[in-house]
Amino acid sequence: MYKVSDPDIKYTVAAQVGENAQGLMVVGQYAVIRELGHGSFGTVYLVKHSMTGDMYALKEYHKASLRKRLQSTTMNCSPSGRGGGPMRPGRGGLFAARQRLLQQRSEEDADPFSLIKTELAISKKLQHPNLVRLYEALNDSEQDVLYLVIDLCEKGPVQIIDPGSATSEPLSPEDAHKYFTQALLALEYLHEHDIVHRDIKPDNMLLTSDDTLKISDFGESTTHDNNDNKVHGSSGTPAFMAPELSQSGCSVSGEAADIWSLGICLYSFTYGTLPFHGTSVIEVLDSVSAGELHFPDPANEQLNELLLRMLDPNPDSRITIAEIREHPWVTKNGSFALPSKESNCEHSVTAITQEDIDSVIQPIFDIMPIIMAVAKLRRFRRRIREKREREARERDALSEGLSAVTVQSDGSVQRSEDGQPDDSPAPK
Repeated sequence: MYKVSDPDIKYTVAAQVGENAQGLMVVGQYAVIRELGHGSFGTVYLVKHSMTGDMYALKEYHKASLRKRLQSTTMNCSPSGRGGGPMRPGRGGLFAARQRLLQQRSEEDADPFSLIKTELAISKKLQHPNLVRLYEALNDSEQDVLYLVIDLCEKGPVQIIDPGSATSEPLSPEDAHKYFTQALLALEYLHEHDIVHRDIKPDNMLLTSDDTLKISDFGESTTHDNNDNKVHGSSGTPAFMAPELSQSGCSVSGEAADIWSLGICLYSFTYGTLPFHGTSVIEVLDSVSAGELHFPDPANEQLNELLLRMLDPNPDSRITIAEIREHPWVTKNGSFALPSKESNCEHSVTAITQEDIDSVIQPIFDIMPIIMAVAKLRRFRRRIREKREREARERDALSEGLSAVTVQSDGSVQRSEDGQPDDSPAPK
């Protein structure tokens, strides 16, 4: 069917989706146990592998949302080359955007995973204890959905922030330090391999059953040349975005922007609130741009000094990861030592190139097995749908207090005028 470029990740092009004997939804070889939460592009489920019994998280992507994001990026970013810059009339603007979207549709036809190929290319090369690992990618063409099978982090997000009040339950000083340093190591590993996350926030920091923090969600991530770590365009969650990202046509240090976001997380870990917030995106961005920091506990001098340096509005003078490593709050005045950078980044990965992204999976010419699998899947789904519709009609009839109900072979419900069973023969 498809040639897979990485042996550690399985790609299922025509994933069968149905239900098992226990009535659980099944995606490929994974039975859906329950819902874990919602993301920006779909739902995350707890699933169990039917053969091994191992538990995973199944991340759902609705392709329509991914296409919308791609269209927004195409229309607003400033890529290099002809047709770049903000969209404007003429062949260099809207024409180029239309051609790009048509090209994307063509890529989808050839590669069902093209909408998340950058995330797949990045995920398959990461080997770090504080990064969520990807095991399998599944395509459900019938429902226009993609699924990623990833590490199960049983305890969920490290901190849940109420979107209305921008507040949360603060962590203990010990937990705030532990989880911050784990996130710092993960970020150091990413940056060492020329990867910028671009959406660092507590929602994307998940805890396993043994309290190991793992950074997840590489949907906004990007790679860069090691001689130039600049990224283009704004991305991420407004309350966690560095102020330089809100500038029109920006080209900024992606690593410095990630450090800003991590600083916002540390502030929230400690004080249980976000330093910059508002009732709308515009108000949030205005608050970030104003850059006025207030510390609920002025006595925590070392922590507050670190936060001031991480939340420096100037990315050129913002503290670096190497400097954070040596900060007294991180080292606990010399009594705590992080693993060395060499040890932390020992699982080296080769640079992620455009070729890696373009060849996540490579189609071959025999398409008939896929066509047959999809046709079989549609028949299977139709039978399940008809069964559920028939059961729903039966339930509706019973809820109306009918004393006699006859369910015909075509799924329709018949009843007599007086509520008694209709003994007349069924119409042919």
